[in-house]
Amino acid sequence: MTREVLTSTLSALSAELASAKSEASLLNIRMAKLKASRRQAYYDAEGDAESAGRLASLTKHVGPLNERKRQLAALQERLGRIGAALASDKTAWEAERATYESVVGLLGRIERQIVVSPAVTVPDPLQEPQTDERAFKPTTLLSVAGRSILDARKGALNPDDTDASRYEERLETAFAAFLEVIGDRPLSYYLPIHMQDFATFMARVPKNRSKGQLFNGLTLKQAVEKNAKLPLDQRKPCLSETTVASYLSEVKNIWSRIAAGVPGLRDMGAYKVSMPKGTVESIDREPMAVPSLNVWFRDAATSKLMKKPHKAWLPVAGLLTGMRLAELIYLQRTDIVDIEGNEVIDLTRPLRMSGQDVDRPVKTKTSKRYVAIHPLLHDCGFIEYAKNVTSPDGFVFSHFHRTNDPPDAAQKQMFNWMDSLGIHEPQRQVFHSLRHSAKDWFRDHVGDRLADKQCGHAFSGVSARYGAKLLKADEVRQIMEMPAPKDVDFSPFTRR
Repeated sequence: MTREVLTSTLSALSAELASAKSEASLLNIRMAKLKASRRQAYYDAEGDAESAGRLASLTKHVGPLNERKRQLAALQERLGRIGAALASDKTAWEAERATYESVVGLLGRIERQIVVSPAVTVPDPLQEPQTDERAFKPTTLLSVAGRSILDARKGALNPDDTDASRYEERLETAFAAFLEVIGDRPLSYYLPIHMQDFATFMARVPKNRSKGQLFNGLTLKQAVEKNAKLPLDQRKPCLSETTVASYLSEVKNIWSRIAAGVPGLRDMGAYKVSMPKGTVESIDREPMAVPSLNVWFRDAATSKLMKKPHKAWLPVAGLLTGMRLAELIYLQRTDIVDIEGNEVIDLTRPLRMSGQDVDRPVKTKTSKRYVAIHPLLHDCGFIEYAKNVTSPDGFVFSHFHRTNDPPDAAQKQMFNWMDSLGIHEPQRQVFHSLRHSAKDWFRDHVGDRLADKQCGHAFSGVSARYGAKLLKADEVRQIMEMPAPKDVDFSPFTRR
């Protein structure tokens, strides 16, 4: 019962009680008179019939008066209980009011200490959270996730970076091969042992299957089956350990990028793959044999070849500078500059094409360097030729720039030339062997550090990375003072 109800009831009962008390007083007086009259009538009734009748009438009124008295007593008891309840309620109410006033005071003090912050938007828990469409799940197909990785990487590349583009092509080729061999499944499907399955299959793939008509238009599996059905003496050699390892490396690279954003995927990169039995062992490139160099230079210096200077000058320039074939192909006449009194080839400069500066395509950061010009390059006539080319955009080897992929076109021409001279040996004796020969030549005369600077190789070790990264003037002079490569005959060029 609420305090308001109790108070209202108490007021009504109090009024009723006051009236009852007044009535009780009159009732008591009347009862006293009635009792006296009754006693008198009792005594008179013995000899008086009229008195007996009056006694009977008085007795009739006594019962209702007693009942009314009991009702008044019950009312008084009820009022007592209500009074007790009100007293208890008053105590509780006063306690609650004290607590309320204490809390109100505390909140007032806290409010004065609060620094109002900008409103923060609370996300609606019923609204679907926004996620990048590349937030892949274990149920996502490998083709979808891998395509996203390759597209993101491709978008970050410099379109003029030929070496990076070639690597991108290798990634695409390896990824397509893995999907064909192992299958396009949800990411959660793949196990580390699938890398072994992939390597085992790729070791049976014919080498250079895209060249010629034998395997033209066939899938990997079809090419493997066709090659296996050929007689032993007609079967084409299969991929080498180096090539198979390259495929594995590219797939692991893609997988590691996918797994970085999808928890719970297996670690494909940690699996140690065993090369299948019979896989052609990798062959390390070697420096160009001196007799082969002399054969090559004699042919290059002939009047017939000198009519094709884009071809004739490449071998001697490759040996005496240590530059990569692609670096030579993108060489411009304006790259030959004077640095602190010394003439050098400056590969730190951008290419100048159609009146605009274009990033020079290089393999690594250390490829951007100064290349010292040995006096033999002057004696043979290469520097004079390079400075005076009149080709569009000033490319020294402009002939190859008529193709979509100049370095690749040069590589194929050098292979055919060396093969026709009988100095080509697969993997071991190729154009890149000139760079190995040059590295030995520099290392023998000016040490590892200057050899690395000249060839654009990264320094090994923390201490080696301290100091100037580009050749200094005195270091250029050290290279210029080196004796000619031992036993190499440059006379076909020098006596022309």
